[in-house]
Amino acid sequence: MWLFKQPFSWEMWLATICILIYTTFTVWFLEHEFNPDFGGPLENQISTTLWFAFSSLFFAHRERIRSNSARVAVAAWLFLVFVLNSSYTANLSSMLTVKRWSRRDIEWLKQNNLSVGCENRSSFVRNYMINVYKFHPNQIIYVHGEHDIVDKFKSKKMHALFFESPYERVFLNKYPGDYTAITAAYKFGGLGFVFQKGSPMAKEFSEAILELAENGKLKSLEEQWLTPPQCSNSNRSPETEGLTLPNFWILYVMCAFICTICLVLSVSSQT
Repeated sequence: MWLFKQPFSWEMWLATICILIYTTFTVWFLEHEFNPDFGGPLENQISTTLWFAFSSLFFAHRERIRSNSARVAVAAWLFLVFVLNSSYTANLSSMLTVKRWSRRDIEWLKQNNLSVGCENRSSFVRNYMINVYKFHPNQIIYVHGEHDIVDKFKSKKMHALFFESPYERVFLNKYPGDYTAITAAYKFGGLGFVFQKGSPMAKEFSEAILELAENGKLKSLEEQWLTPPQCSNSNRSPETEGLTLPNFWILYVMCAFICTICLVLSVSSQT
């Protein structure tokens, strides 16, 4: 719901509305005295100005601009509108078409006989892929370290990789933004410790691990070693983020500056 507003952040929407109002006021001020399209009764001026503001967003305005100052202001505004429209359309399209992994993607990989990888030391993962996800053994290729993973992805020799969760997080933190992890839909039980039956160490290990989990030490260790603070969690999600004001602030400033110069020149020429 309200997906149409997500391509821009709320700061972008607010800045766009403000610069639209300011530009519209500038055009009205420069044109209303001698341009019939913007003149006449107050109601006509307001309706024409509002229609110009709305239609200019889609380059559909038909009002003639007569003064050179107003033309410069409108040109600056239309350039900003062109950039914003293009960016909005591209970002919205990305949000609507971005790929989200599901069980059907596993079926798609199998049906198209695409190669998937797992680490050569992880026989458990390979058996899990064959026995649970029903991959054909010929589809599964082994990878040998992170450089081999990157090379196989870039050369299209591998289309997906099944990782144990800790290794996956380390890899994504080292290559932020280049790869995406799916959600927890395919997570399974982790590794454990095995002791001889009746060994006193089993109870001690269980109590120690339980204590670490309860006091939050395990969580802090995970965040410290597997999620560096400089790395964003956004690389784990395929969703596209909205554009923010810092991406376009210079265009807003330029448009406002040009409109201000046009107003100042118009006022100074009348005095």
